[in-house]
Amino acid sequence: MKKKFVILFLFLLVFLTGCTKVQDMSLDDIINKETDRKVEIYNTYRQGYKYNVPAGIAVINNSLYNEVLQDTEYTYYLYIDAVSYFNKVIEKYEVSNEAYVSKQIIYNDKYGYLEITESNDNKYFIEIMYNYAKIEVIVKKKDINVVVANSLSILASINFDDNILKTLLSEEVSQLNEVEFNIFETTTQKESEYLQAMEDDVYDDSEDIHDVDLID
Repeated sequence: MKKKFVILFLFLLVFLTGCTKVQDMSLDDIINKETDRKVEIYNTYRQGYKYNVPAGIAVINNSLYNEVLQDTEYTYYLYIDAVSYFNKVIEKYEVSNEAYVSKQIIYNDKYGYLEITESNDNKYFIEIMYNYAKIEVIVKKKDINVVVANSLSILASINFDDNILKTLLSEEVSQLNEVEFNIFETTTQKESEYLQAMEDDVYDDSEDIHDVDLID
């Protein structure tokens, strides 16, 4: 019994230390760390792409190239822009002086941006685009670093399958464009039209819910 307690204590210590280190890091350091991470294990497979979901986060819904993930407190809305990836679309992000945080993300041949704006309820709306995908999530200020790290970990791990996408894009292009969002543009509103559209039009059907268990 004592041995089990010691093991549990050490596990919690490592876990809490990891969280503390992320909280103490700058956003630039988090971006550099996550974009430089080498992904060797994937635990989520979709048509045309795969990615890794960090421990403590669950995929609760997916519909074509839209996904909803949750941790113990927040909901992450993920959109995969397979069309832009396949066509190698590149649009320049302009840093905003009005945002709470506004940064370009560039690593090797991958690019994107991080933009954080403060909402009226003292929460922060995070938009992070990288590797032809985008995550949007609303968080408390104290959790910005952890959520940015989680989001970028997911985005950086996305690996596209060109052969499958070629087939999908030729056969299902009308479905891929059914809900259009420009991941290269940020919203100027306090409440994202993207989040609202995802909630109202894509994820209200409870019969489509998948992957409800936490992924280790």
